[in-house]
This record gives sequence, structure tokens and C-alpha cells, in this order.
Amino acid sequence: MKKRLLGLLLIPMTIALASCNASSIQFIEGDSSDYQNAVNIKDSSSSSSKKTLLYTPVYEKTSATLSLTEKTSKETSIEDTVSMVYDSVVSIQASSTAAISSGSGVLVSYDSNLGLSYLVTCFHVIEDASAFDVTLTNGNTYSAELVGGYEDLDLAILSIEKLDLTYAALFENSDELKLGSSVACIGNPLGILPGSVSSGVVSYINRKVQTDDYTTQTLIQTDVAINSGNSGGGLFNTAGALIGIVNAKYAESGIEGLGFAIPSNDVVSTIENILDTAEYDTANKVWKSGYILGDYEYGFTISQGYYNQSFGRKSYVYYVSMVSSNDTYTGIELQTNDIINSIKVDYFDESKTDVTYTVTQSEDPNAFLYNLDLDLDDTLIFNVTRNGSTKDVSIDVKQFIYSA
Repeated sequence: MKKRLLGLLLIPMTIALASCNASSIQFIEGDSSDYQNAVNIKDSSSSSSKKTLLYTPVYEKTSATLSLTEKTSKETSIEDTVSMVYDSVVSIQASSTAAISSGSGVLVSYDSNLGLSYLVTCFHVIEDASAFDVTLTNGNTYSAELVGGYEDLDLAILSIEKLDLTYAALFENSDELKLGSSVACIGNPLGILPGSVSSGVVSYINRKVQTDDYTTQTLIQTDVAINSGNSGGGLFNTAGALIGIVNAKYAESGIEGLGFAIPSNDVVSTIENILDTAEYDTANKVWKSGYILGDYEYGFTISQGYYNQSFGRKSYVYYVSMVSSNDTYTGIELQTNDIINSIKVDYFDESKTDVTYTVTQSEDPNAFLYNLDLDLDDTLIFNVTRNGSTKDVSIDVKQFIYSA
């Protein structure tokens, strides 16, 4: 499964290293002509706070199921469509120690045994947050718990202690959407206008969109007006079926009517996998997070910098500028300031040919790592220079489980 390497960073502040043979090494900030932008492999645990459990955990599985529908768009007014689904859309406030952000979500299922309702939103709405509040269209607000998140498809599941709500039915096969069919979007634009409705058409089905230097995502393209805060909101056809979760737009001067949503096919599979692997601690009312089997995430940042050698010469290197503390990330055996010399892939499947990548100044190792199609139990062997000595660091590819 290929990984998304999120965001771009400039080389961080000056970092000192111990002596290395004949010269003292110190990473130095340069300008854009001195180095390429670095790729940040996100540390999702950096600002999260773990909850202290008061009671011995008692875990139960959920019995929730999704409602699927084959109903395609029909000749009906947007007003009629909105009346069917309006109350299934909620507003979300996600809080961390550093910031508060807002987004939208859609109620999709419930579990009467656990007394919980489930809603889907975008991963980037809840990422790095540790507390969540969900507000219904009637103005009532409930504390929410994270059930699980899947960074690659930008989806996450939350639960609230409330039943007998309005739940959206998900469109059974988003590959069968028709170009030009009418759609309605309901969400919380700007994070301050909950319950806002906009309408448009399906502009393209299964559009491959490049979301950063290394990642493409297959999305529904629409001309519906989308703004910050709409992320996680619902895109509905005129039969009231949820066809997608709004997650992106082109935001450049002179560009209008280019919005995108995660197709219902991806939404359904993600929800079902997360609910299937999650366990609810009924004693403490928190979740042991659900996950996507086989998903892995790199827990380190590789940046490019240079250091001064004797006689003022510069030597360019790729080095580890950050390592996560979350033990489900792959690669936390690396250490900050490790200089990457080479990367070997040792496949668990002996029918695959192992490959070795030698790091050079002109080729970004992040691109190599991103394009790997790894499986759990494959091994990455990093040859690094650490504190003046060269060594191999063996890394097993781990199952990644996101937690708040």
C-alpha cells in the first residue's frame, strides 16, 4: 500500500552534530538555491494527549451496519433533497493543546447496544486533535470519541452518545454516477456557518487529483461551492443518497467551481474496516482505535541540508530531521540527525527481488520511499551515519493505528 507523504517543510533551524572524523558537522540553513524542499512524513501523535483510564477496560465490538442505497438522481428540487438529508449533517469542533479547528461530518450509522451513533468526516479535520464536539442541526452539542482514522483516504470516524438521529444512506456504487447529475452539498463553511447548503452537478467521476508532490487521490469532481469548513460534509444526489464526503477544492486566484469529494465506495470500505477492527471500552467510554489492515505510515521526516567541511567546502546530505514517538509508526528506530546513505528493501515474500537505493544529492529518497509497495513484515534496512560512525538500522514495516 503506497503512503502519502504530507506537506512541505523548509530545512529546520540549525542543528548541531557531534564531530565526524576530520571536520565538525553542522547543518546550516540555506536559501532555495541551496537545497530542495523537504517532505514531511507527518507525526500524528505529536500534539495528542492520551486519556487516563479510570477503570479496568471492558471491550465490546460494535454491531452497527451501514445503510446502502441504489437510488440515483431523480427529477426533484434541491429543496426536496435537502429536506430528506439535512439533519444527517453535523458541525465538528476539533481541539488540541495548540489550536481549535472546525469542519463538518455526516451521521451514517448507530449501535443501539452501545448507545452510540457514528459519523464520518475527513481525517484532516480531526488530525492531531484530542477532543471533539459535534453539534447537530437542532443546536445540541455532544462530546465525541475517535473510533479510527485513515490518512491515505482522508477519512475518520467519530461516535457520540446519542441515538434516534437522522442517518444518511450511502450510495452503493459511486462508479455508476452520471456526469451532469444534480447534487447538493451541506456543511459548515468557514467553520462559522453550520447547515449551509449549496448545489451543482457532478463534473467528473473518478478524477485523479494530485494532492501533494507524491500523492494522487481518486475523487468526485463537482462545481458545488466549497469553502474551508465544508471538509467532512456530505455531497448528496437528488434522491438523498450520500455519494461522497467533501474534502478539497482548488484555491487559487481566478479558479472557481473545482471542488472534490471522496467517493462513497471508498467511504463505505473505510467505515466498515474501521468499525470491524475497533473495540469500545464500555467502562471508560473510549475506543481502542480501529484501523485499515495492512496500512503503514513512516514515522520520520527526511530533509535535505548541507554541512561545512574543512576549507569551506559544503557537503549535501539527506538526513532525519524528526522521529515520531508513536510506536505504531514504521521507522522510529531511526534517530534525529542520522545521515541517510542507502536504503535496502528486504521483502518477506521471497518471490520478490530485494532492491537497494543509494542516496545521492540529486535524487530525493522520499520519492523512493513513497513509491514502494510494501507489505507488513517487509524490512527496510537504512545505512546511516550516526555520530561519526556508519551503521545499519533494520526496520520492520508495522501495522499503523492512528489514535487521538
